[in-house]
Amino acid sequence: MRSLVSCLLLVAAVLVMPSARAQQLLGDTQVPYSADRTVVTGGKSYVGRVYATPGRQRHEQNVNGLPLVAILRADRKVAWLELAELHVFTDFPFPAAITDYADPKQLGRPIGTEVIAGETAGKYRVEHQGSDGSQVYGYAWITEDGIVLRLDGSFVEPNGRETKASYELSHVRRGPQPANLFDLPPGMSRLPPEAVAPLMGIKLKPAGQG
Repeated sequence: MRSLVSCLLLVAAVLVMPSARAQQLLGDTQVPYSADRTVVTGGKSYVGRVYATPGRQRHEQNVNGLPLVAILRADRKVAWLELAELHVFTDFPFPAAITDYADPKQLGRPIGTEVIAGETAGKYRVEHQGSDGSQVYGYAWITEDGIVLRLDGSFVEPNGRETKASYELSHVRRGPQPANLFDLPPGMSRLPPEAVAPLMGIKLKPAGQG
């Protein structure tokens, strides 16, 4: 689960990075959409769905046979992991590599363009180090209306643990998304990450271990 969470925080890093050309969010989609999504990290592939609207994303997939929902909220700077069948969730605050905006030249101009899933996207270099020691670096392919079609890079936690990951969308469909997709359902109980992992058959490593 940690590898998947780290990959989603890498997505969040692009979602909330400020544009060097305007006072708006680059990677924060300008249009709502849904798409199929594939994440490859930690030697595993996670296939699922993503739903997005400006400032918010919802990722759905199965982990060890258990449905998992990850909600990224740029407005609250938090990622929620929801196990709806068990009526529990846990949360992960965005690290400083995502929330620090010290460098106004985060992405700059695209270094090229490519066609991905039938869409034209600019290729950007992503590189940022937060005040807490966290880092994100790699490449992002983003459409003119802000949809992140592909990511290939790494997220480094403050303790130095690095997660390499790739992320790609297909079958992108633009259109309104229900607002309740980006909120936790009522009646959910909050648990710490170390309590949620065993419910999914996953053993988390203590902080500081690779």
